[in-house]
Amino acid sequence: MIKAFKRYTKVFKGIRLPWGLLFLVVAVSVVRSHLEVETLTLTASIIDGSQGSVRTDELVRYIEFLLLSCIVSVAFNYISGLAYQKINLSVRLKLWNKMMRLPTRYYDSDSGNGLVTRVTSDADSASNYFQLMIDLFTAVYAGIVAYHRMFTFQSAMAAASLLIIPLTLGIGAVYGALSYRAGAECRNRLADTMGYLAERVRGLKLIRSFRMMDEEEKRGNDLFRKQCGADIRLSLVSMVQLAGMEIIGCISIVISFVLGGKLVAEGRITTGILIGFYSLSALGATRVVAVFATLGSFAQNTGVMQKIGLVLEAEEESDAGYEMDVKDEDLNIKHLDFAYETCPVLKDLVCTIPKGRVTAIVGTNGAGKTTLFKLLERMYEPGGGGICFGETDIGEFSLSSWRKSFAIVAQDKPLLSGTIRENILYGVERPVSEEELHQVAKMAGIYDFVMETPGGFDAQVGPGGSNFSGGQQQCIAIARAMMRNPDYLLLDEATSNLDVKSERQVSLALQNLMKGRTTVLIAHNYSATRFADQVIVMNGGQIEASGTPEELLEKNEYYRIFAKEALSGAKAGGTF
Repeated sequence: MIKAFKRYTKVFKGIRLPWGLLFLVVAVSVVRSHLEVETLTLTASIIDGSQGSVRTDELVRYIEFLLLSCIVSVAFNYISGLAYQKINLSVRLKLWNKMMRLPTRYYDSDSGNGLVTRVTSDADSASNYFQLMIDLFTAVYAGIVAYHRMFTFQSAMAAASLLIIPLTLGIGAVYGALSYRAGAECRNRLADTMGYLAERVRGLKLIRSFRMMDEEEKRGNDLFRKQCGADIRLSLVSMVQLAGMEIIGCISIVISFVLGGKLVAEGRITTGILIGFYSLSALGATRVVAVFATLGSFAQNTGVMQKIGLVLEAEEESDAGYEMDVKDEDLNIKHLDFAYETCPVLKDLVCTIPKGRVTAIVGTNGAGKTTLFKLLERMYEPGGGGICFGETDIGEFSLSSWRKSFAIVAQDKPLLSGTIRENILYGVERPVSEEELHQVAKMAGIYDFVMETPGGFDAQVGPGGSNFSGGQQQCIAIARAMMRNPDYLLLDEATSNLDVKSERQVSLALQNLMKGRTTVLIAHNYSATRFADQVIVMNGGQIEASGTPEELLEKNEYYRIFAKEALSGAKAGGTF
């Protein structure tokens, strides 16, 4: 339990908590506890008085207490809800800000669906820490007040009622242990189900194309049944609490009416005191049970908070280093090694990317081309060797200034939801005039189609650019890179998966973008390498050959086959 408390408190480190509202919640809960006890006490007095005639002043006081209890309950629910939502918001913002600064390697071990869950549903559990603490305090305080009033009613009966506490301890211990296990299983099953659904919904077209509907139905049914079973087991655990409360209620009745009835018959207490004592006994027993129910709920939330804590404790990318306020230099790759976990990808890579020139990289799938791009962007750190800007290791420059010097145009989902204007200006930190926006759009070859689109530059882009063709998406991405005006340009198979017309359109835009810039491109066809100053052939994470296109046609077999396939019509009509 102590470890659980530590996990909770770490989550709130550095967060400005609404302490004023929380203290007000505690104060209102104390008032509400006293009102409950006073109302029950007054009920006993009214019952005794009703045997003669009802006293008007007591009846008025009773009504006043009921109205005040109603007002206090409403105030408690509003203030506590406001405080808890503010806490959830703070934790959600802290999580989101943290995710923006986590290294790329972190996302290799945690799926996007898992991180979405951390920020959405899991963050809602953050306030449970304070809610449970307040509920625990309220339950203990109200129980003490109730039992204190019971002793003023009849000490012998109150002492007998204390026998409920050991029983409640046992029930609470069993409930806490069972609820922790059942709650953890339920959350894990829910995470599996959500991950499966998110992935399969995105791949519905693939499922239908390969006619895997029946198989996916079986997998989904299996997951849903397991989720249902976990939910049922969690509900059965709650029955332990309900059954315990019923048992305690029965014991309260026995103590109150068996022992109390004898005392009434002996004339030692009145009927009103008996009824009042029973009501207070039920209230006290309920509060004692609530203590252990709260501890059980706390145990259930431990797993959720532990997952949030793991994200918040993860090491962030460091932005320490020099600014890139230096002249352009060659990029020198020196004996570079890299591996994903234990899987080697790059091995002793040595080459130079000359400034102001175009370098094309070709090779088979898995050769390490995209991984090299990620290392150039500093999305990952080398496992050995390094990359130098001239003679300076790129790690000596701050990440933010280094990445500002680069722009990447990738083949996969280059757009975000929003407007065309927002996509083009994404990441631009300077004022941009409408004239400059139009000029860049013309250079990227998108001006005409944008102006023909309803809304123009303020037209909405669907999820992943779904309302535009592949060529249009790529040209918008190229316009974004142009607007950023980078010194270094990375093109990750920017013209692949396009038809001939779209490839020609994108190629022309890329030629405008590449002018005067150091460019590194991953090429999927020969036409993309013909205008390169240097071609690097990669194979198995190593450089097999490098040189001009003409030199490689003479000395490298892979490049000759690469060129022959293209020239025989694999990508006829390509201009880039």
